[in-house]
Amino acid sequence: MSKEQPANKHGMAGFTGRRPVLAVVLIEVTLFLALFAAGAYLTITGKTDQSPVPYAFVPLAILLLVYLCAGRRYTRYGFRGFGSIPRRELLFYLPLAADILLVVVNGLVNGFREVTALQWTGLLGLALLVAFVEETVYRGLILNIMLQKGICAAVLTSSLLFSLTHLLNLMGGQNLAATLLQVAYAFLVGLSLALLYIRHKTLMPLMAFHFLHNFTQFLVQDEASVLFDSLVVAILLFSCIWLLLQPRKEIISTITAA
Repeated sequence: MSKEQPANKHGMAGFTGRRPVLAVVLIEVTLFLALFAAGAYLTITGKTDQSPVPYAFVPLAILLLVYLCAGRRYTRYGFRGFGSIPRRELLFYLPLAADILLVVVNGLVNGFREVTALQWTGLLGLALLVAFVEETVYRGLILNIMLQKGICAAVLTSSLLFSLTHLLNLMGGQNLAATLLQVAYAFLVGLSLALLYIRHKTLMPLMAFHFLHNFTQFLVQDEASVLFDSLVVAILLFSCIWLLLQPRKEIISTITAA
């Protein structure tokens, strides 16, 4: 029986500790292949009016749960309670709350979709599924694995890959201009969430934001004004700059702690 390989100074053992970049590439490729396979299945079966996301993310969610629970890796990858965040530092999450508030205001202005109770439940489940998979993959796995290459590399890699994944919306018929705008928006969201994770090492508030944002966005009509888009971008930029201006020694201390 082979002995378990010891973790390196970043807490990574085995393949992720020896080949962090390749591990990240394989994770991203797996995600893309799952989405492509789901899209191909819907095309073959003639269900082109449905989104490939739930078909791809349900098996991914199961795989992630098995991986995290099998070796009790959930704490290492950010599944910690809200109690790990000092009360005074909850202020850093105000921009995320403002972002959700803007989505709600946009809904009040442009109207919400008329959905049945069954559709409402389905959208609730979809929002939760997407929040779990994307936060676990990008801020949980990829960011933590890439920390072996430095904080900057970890934050930029996780944010960039998170944004590029939204290019797959082109497969659903979304036009190029709208997709590129979404990619830019996703990069700012990813950057802000990655910086928050670096600071507090917990995925819980990030998943909560991701879930609430997606769910409210699902219920809102597609129309959005230039003013709305500009305000959202301004809030995210403010969040990123605010976090980046924090003393470097404070950021490093959160990485070495726990």
